[in-house]
Amino acid sequence: MKFFKLLSFLLLFAFASGCIYPAATDEVPVSGLNSEELIKDLQNTTPNEMDNPLSADTVSGEQNKKEENESSVYLTNSTSPEIPEVPTYREEKTNVVYPREYRRLSMNFQRGIGLENEKIASEVFNITGKTSGYNIKGACDVFDYVNQRWEYRDEKKGEFFFDASQTISEGYKGDCDDYSIVISSLLKNMEFNTRVVTVTNESYGHAYPELYIGDNQETASEILRYVQGRYYYAENIWYSGRELKDGKLQYWLNFDWSGSNGYRHPGGIYFKGAEVIYYPEGLIEF
Repeated sequence: MKFFKLLSFLLLFAFASGCIYPAATDEVPVSGLNSEELIKDLQNTTPNEMDNPLSADTVSGEQNKKEENESSVYLTNSTSPEIPEVPTYREEKTNVVYPREYRRLSMNFQRGIGLENEKIASEVFNITGKTSGYNIKGACDVFDYVNQRWEYRDEKKGEFFFDASQTISEGYKGDCDDYSIVISSLLKNMEFNTRVVTVTNESYGHAYPELYIGDNQETASEILRYVQGRYYYAENIWYSGRELKDGKLQYWLNFDWSGSNGYRHPGGIYFKGAEVIYYPEGLIEF
């Protein structure tokens, strides 16, 4: 079971067919979040709270210069939390046979993300200046770098799945499938775990990546607090939970290109619709 949580009120975000790319700005907005709500929200998360946003009372509203400075101090003095190791999926069975269309899509994502190669490793170093020892700061650096350069390209003549290296070589141009593949490939090279979620509703279709941020509240809270402090202007921070058969929860941070007020950040609003979730080793969840 997958359930969603957010910080602050729900901000509706429209997508058109083919994953229309939202506009962005380089200017820094002045609205922000009440950081104390993040821990309370995560600690109160249960599977029964699906799609249950926090009250609008949690919105902090306008931030003054003092609050902006406090945000900068927080980032300067804080330690970027480590992202947990890749989880194992005990419920995955090798004898499961998925419908053909889903198996084909899963293979396309796996091929696009691919194995480690020089091009991806070089790009990770170009972005982070590191070859190891990555943490949530590095993951956010990747998010910012890709989103600052991404040029949306609508594939009107058909759906093609380019591998991450090709999309990077072409200057970060593509649609939501390509974006999910590129983000997942870069983070995979950093030894993080992602999954790709496809969503369809009455009118639109979309795909986006999620980043695994742990299976305990303390670890996930530290990571989410860093994200909130780094993107102090974010109106909400969205993450989802995955309940395993043993009752344990996994936490996943939305790494879609959506954000709030046009300012992109990890933990942007989720695209709503019927979901299919694709995992790195071929597991598919409906």
